[in-house]
Amino acid sequence: MSDLNTRFRPEEMTTATGSGKWLGYQNVGIVDWESKSDLYDWADVYLIAKLKLEDSQYLQDLKFVGSFDKEPNGNIKACTLLKRLYWLFDEIGFQGGPNVQGEMVDENGKSIDLVNHLNINYVTDPLKPSMDYIVYIYKELSKKDGKAYTTVFPKIAPNTPAGRKDLEGYINFMKSKNLIKEVEDGDTSATSNGIISESPVSDNPF
Repeated sequence: MSDLNTRFRPEEMTTATGSGKWLGYQNVGIVDWESKSDLYDWADVYLIAKLKLEDSQYLQDLKFVGSFDKEPNGNIKACTLLKRLYWLFDEIGFQGGPNVQGEMVDENGKSIDLVNHLNINYVTDPLKPSMDYIVYIYKELSKKDGKAYTTVFPKIAPNTPAGRKDLEGYINFMKSKNLIKEVEDGDTSATSNGIISESPVSDNPF
């Protein structure tokens, strides 16, 4: 007989999927921003949002990485990287973005150091973080070394019932198209040292 005073949480409302406590849909706060684009000649953008997960001492990296598609005259055009950046900017409330030359500007068209601007305006207190967003975290098999790495899908949503519903719908769509390739629980190639590891750049086209 069940105890009427214990917490009732149906299986379908479990935050994490599988056996990994920090996998699945996770509430997060952004505590820092970094850029590594200067380390890679091919990367127009290598932006990293440092995420604080609820009840975890470790940070996780949410990466927006790639090169812009360009017109013959060198101007940037619609592409996956641009789409992902505006998903991010719209959710955090940043009104700027790249100009047609791919240089970052604020809402007034003034050139900015994007990481510096984001660190001033779009972070939460790391000591008392506000879990304003929700992301999807999973283990993905690397094509480079055959190992599984913890990966944050490059889409962020507000931590609201509507935000979670939208993110779940998109993740389910991506899975149905086999564009998210998760490693099943028990895969012996998966990393399991308890620390969320640096993951390779995803080949995901969306």
